[in-house]
Amino acid sequence: MWIHSRTLSFMLSGYRPHYNGAALSNEYLMQRLHDAADLSLFEQDLRYLSDGLEGRSNNPVALLFDQLFHPDADLGVDAPTALDWKYDEQHYISHVVLGKTKPGGTWQKIDGTMQTVSQSSWMELPNVAFKEWLTSEDRTRSSARLDRHSMAGRATIADVKDYYTDYIKSQGLEKNFKDFHTVTSVQQVYHLKNIVDSESGEVEPCCANVRRNHPHCWEVRGYVTSSTGDSCKLRNGESGEEVIPQQGFCYVAPHVVLAVGTYDKPNRLGVVGESSPSVVHSLGDFEQALLSMRLESSGDLTDEPRVSSPDPVLVVGAGLSAADAILTAMDAGVPVIHVFRRAPTHASLVFSKLPRAIYPEYHRVHRLMKGQELSQLYTPMPKQTVMEVRDKAVLVGSASGEGRGSGKASSSTSTSLTWVDVSLVAIMVGARSDLGFLPREGRDLGIVAKWPIDSKHNIIDVDPFTYQANRQPQMFAMGPLVGDNFVRFGIGGALAIVNHFNKCRRKEVM
Repeated sequence: MWIHSRTLSFMLSGYRPHYNGAALSNEYLMQRLHDAADLSLFEQDLRYLSDGLEGRSNNPVALLFDQLFHPDADLGVDAPTALDWKYDEQHYISHVVLGKTKPGGTWQKIDGTMQTVSQSSWMELPNVAFKEWLTSEDRTRSSARLDRHSMAGRATIADVKDYYTDYIKSQGLEKNFKDFHTVTSVQQVYHLKNIVDSESGEVEPCCANVRRNHPHCWEVRGYVTSSTGDSCKLRNGESGEEVIPQQGFCYVAPHVVLAVGTYDKPNRLGVVGESSPSVVHSLGDFEQALLSMRLESSGDLTDEPRVSSPDPVLVVGAGLSAADAILTAMDAGVPVIHVFRRAPTHASLVFSKLPRAIYPEYHRVHRLMKGQELSQLYTPMPKQTVMEVRDKAVLVGSASGEGRGSGKASSSTSTSLTWVDVSLVAIMVGARSDLGFLPREGRDLGIVAKWPIDSKHNIIDVDPFTYQANRQPQMFAMGPLVGDNFVRFGIGGALAIVNHFNKCRRKEVM
């Protein structure tokens, strides 16, 4: 359940955004808003309002909402929002939000002491300022935590998780959320009218082309799991084996919105031994593995986080997730071998795009990668790939190609092969959304048809002003599925979708 589903539910519940008259640096946008000051954004032409806007999203409505919710954010300005929210229960649109875990998904698995990549104000949702929530009197916090949370304007994962959980409660959205509901299929169902043959008496469809001549709804099916994430287990009376009964559910609705995150299915290298128990593909699993190592080495959990490990951990990747894994291991006193395909000075690495003052920990990893800082706990292996994984050992090959390892060493590209003894392997090379509940995993929905949906390389092809899938009417997508990987931009998708629903309501076609 992606974070943006909260904002979509908030807007569908009758909260309507109004421009509050605040000064904007974009005078053209400000004038357009003043001309329709008595209307909410749901009643205005988003194409007209967003015309000519520029920023760090390719979606015009995302830019529009960001410029109103976070005015001049890219200029380093922390200006008050230019939006006021007015509640009108008459504008409530019936909906349900299905999530296979607690709201927040992957965020629930990450160490709460880590800091977010985005500024804390960029993580906030409509109607509840993050800073005000953080310092509210009913929240008990030590001054030390507050000081650290305000470091460079970033928040900790723990605070963000609490904020998003409290948001649902404070805005009265609980009735719309169904946690631990795993969706297994989303398919079209048609409103059919059958006719009876006057001679044979057989029931026949009223026309040959059902898809063209009949409206459809979406049938969403799945099963409910327990609050621990596992279905209740029972024991078979005959065989004695454990069985997991599944309580199914089925919803039928005229519209469906895809709001899943990007970390459901970690990317894999495709090398031999990658499915070994000593290999993990997510930061949450990596932290759990380190915790297990700590328990094995000390027998209990103390305030001292260090782990007595005979062999290092090996981290693969050169993105922020890999950097987080490296920092987590080093903080625990675990030596790290870092394997990455490109040169540490390669222009495509994300570290060069991050301001040093705001992201000192990531720049420290970059310095370690370049050899500008040395540590006994860190060993870089640039321009290399993992070729094979065995129990507690990894075969690393030095390659000149930019592609990922295929599991075989090529004499034309490899100059050396080295077996490295390790206690754990963390393959952090990105992830993608799990759309297994859609026919063909949604491959027909992408900009490049028949290719897997990917938040960076092949997003779902949507109308930029309604977020409706161009190849599937009445299906919508938002967030990473349409390229908006940051909270501040993903909220614009909710604005576009609810704006469209309101137009449909006025035309009485919902």
